[in-house]
Parts: sequence; structure tokens; C-alpha cells
Amino acid sequence: MKIDVILPYKEIFSEESASAVSLTVKNSIEFSKFKKNIYVYGQHTLKPFYKNNFVGIKTNKLLHFSNNLSIVKNYLKLRQKKINENKLIEIHNRPYLFNFINKHLPNEPIALYYHNDATTMKGSKSKKERMNIIKNAAAIIFVSKYIKNQFLKDIKGNYNNLYVLPNGIKKKFNHKIKKQKLVLFVGRLVEEKGIHIFVEAIKKIYKQFPDWKFFVIGASKAGQINLKTKYEKNNINSLLLLGNQAKYLGFIPNYKVKEVMQKSSILVVPSVWDDPFPLTALEGLASGQAVVASERGGLPEMIKDNGILIRGIDENKLASKLKELIMNDKKLLYYQTKALDNFEYDQSNISKKQDIIREKIIKNFFNL
Repeated sequence: MKIDVILPYKEIFSEESASAVSLTVKNSIEFSKFKKNIYVYGQHTLKPFYKNNFVGIKTNKLLHFSNNLSIVKNYLKLRQKKINENKLIEIHNRPYLFNFINKHLPNEPIALYYHNDATTMKGSKSKKERMNIIKNAAAIIFVSKYIKNQFLKDIKGNYNNLYVLPNGIKKKFNHKIKKQKLVLFVGRLVEEKGIHIFVEAIKKIYKQFPDWKFFVIGASKAGQINLKTKYEKNNINSLLLLGNQAKYLGFIPNYKVKEVMQKSSILVVPSVWDDPFPLTALEGLASGQAVVASERGGLPEMIKDNGILIRGIDENKLASKLKELIMNDKKLLYYQTKALDNFEYDQSNISKKQDIIREKIIKNFFNL
């Protein structure tokens, strides 16, 4: 049994430029029992994760009207050459592509993964569209209960093809690395991620703690080298005015992010939107940081009482919570310890749950 995974065009399946969905797929493959039979289709890249599992597609936006459709149309051409093979198709975060493929391959099992709110996405905004997906999908998989509940807005009934499968990562904490006096922000430098709140909060407290550092990692888009938007330029320039205590590391590969996280004491996730189940917060917990986050979206179900959640987050509330942690070593250690001891999203376990869903689909469709 082969599994074909289709990524959105914006996702680059490589170490240097991967963002959340690519990293989630890469992480899940590592521990899957189907690893040798999983093939990822996405935007062409020279150095993909799992070279033997990746099919890079050079898109033609003019011919196919969009890069996402170009990936899917090229995939369907390749699929026709092996039409008699039993395959499970998994589509990530593009419901309109699910609808397109289902129209062309109506008798094949297709699973749709939601990493974001279905009611904001082309192809599933309306109740009618979502009911159609429920009817036709072999499985609909959500990264959090929050995202599942959003999908089911105004929909009644029980459906046996809906699953919650949280993101996972490989927990690999190095106890030999001593935590430094470092507060970290990691994420896209866009308003909804709240970098402005982080910077303004730091400006209020940094002079009181001259032995602490405040780092920012990220850019407005994955793989971006230079700051491009006015918003990110303004915030990073404001951060750097704080002098030697502040540092901007830019967009760096995920393995380098994890290296910084291992050394960091506190991670801030100040989202001002309903963040579904952010990988950054997950990595913060797994690296033994005290995680301070907004109480929105899927963050509460991930963090629970293993970090600090702030309702209605703003710079004043964030500054206050950071001061509490920085000034109280016992409290800081308490949250760092809880983050590690209660971590429940190890990738090996998440991949096992994912494979169980796959086996159920395969059994239902192919009697294997």
C-alpha cells in the first residue's frame, strides 16, 4: 500500500526553507510504519527531506491558473500511469484541492488534513462545502480540537471519519546544555503572531534585567533572507534599539532553531489570532522552556497548566508575566520542569496514531 502526500505550493520540503506543514509531514514520516511507501508531492526543491520519498513538481501557473492546481494536475498525470495501484491520498490544508482530486478520482480514498480553520479556507467556508467533504473524504484530520470544532460550526450529527491528530515532534532534550538567561520569540513576523507585543513588552522590562538577553527568530515568510514588509522592519528595528541585550537571528533552519531553544529559558508565543496548534509552542515545551502564550485557538489544549496562558494578551500583561518568571528562579524552574515531564506529543506516539487511522482507511477501501 502506497501513500501519496500532497503539500500546498508554498510549502518547501527542505531543511533550509521548511515551514510548519512541511515539518509536520517530515516528522510524521520518520516514525511511520509506512515510511518506505510514503511519497510527498510538492514544489520542486534541490535538497528535499527524504530524497527517496519526494517527488518535486515544477509548476506552470500560467497553464494551470495557479501553482497549487499545477501541482495537483501534474500529480494526476503521474497517477494515471499507475492507476491500478492501490493508494491512499493525503492532502494538506487545501480543501479546494481535495474537491478537485475527488472529482477526478471519486473512487479512491482521500484524507484531508486541516492545519487551519476550515471556515476561512477556499473550498470549505460554507456549511454545504464542509458537509460535502464529510460525505466524500475517507478521513478528515484536524491538528486540534479547536480546529475540529470550527469545522463543525452549524453542523449536527456524529461522523466516524473525523479525527483529531495533534502535531508531534521528537522529544530530544539535552540535559548537559545549561539554560541561559534568554527569552525567545520564534515565528512568522506578521501581526497575528504578535511580534509587536513581544517587542513592546521587552522594552518595558529589559533595563531591569541587564544580564538577560532577548532574541527573535523568523521572517514574514519561510526561507526569507531579508526583511521585506514595513511591519517586520519596524518591529525588528525597534528591538535592535535595545542594544546588546537584543538580537535578531533572521529565518534559520528548524534544526538551528532547536539548538537555540535548548539554551533558552523562556519562549513567548503572543498570538493575537486563534493559532490552531503551533509547532513553535510544541518545540518550546519539548526543549524545557517556560512557555508564555496567549490563551487562544489550540494553545490552551496543548499547554494546559504546563505553561503560562494569558487571556487578552497585550504588552503590559506579557511584561508582568515575564518579570514574574525572571525574578523567581523557583517558578521558572517549575514551568521548565513541567514542560518536559508532562510532554505528551512525542512524534513516535503521534505517528502510531496516524498509522492506525491509515490502516482503518486501507481496510475499509481495499480489504487489506
